[in-house]
Amino acid sequence: MKNRADKRHKCEASVICNCFNKDKTFNAKMLNCGEGGMYFESDSFFKEGTNIFFKVKTCSFDTSAPELCHGLRTVSLAQVRWWKEMSSEDASHFGVGVKYY
Repeated sequence: MKNRADKRHKCEASVICNCFNKDKTFNAKMLNCGEGGMYFESDSFFKEGTNIFFKVKTCSFDTSAPELCHGLRTVSLAQVRWWKEMSSEDASHFGVGVKYY
């Protein structure tokens, strides 16, 4: 995205997230991260402006390039900045970009 202040690095992580101060949790897959935020995909919809709390369950990245994990947060609070629907024949799926607090 053109509005990004920080470089993003590819990674693949399984995350648990929920709307801040809510009990229901959702599974998601983080696909990139940076100093200022991350991108994840989920079957759950999160509208713009929603505050989410997330925790990384598992993460894999290229260990030969340690700078790739620069900016990776394993637990954080973030705000949804944008989302897109990625529907397939089977089910709706959403891509979500968040900015860390």
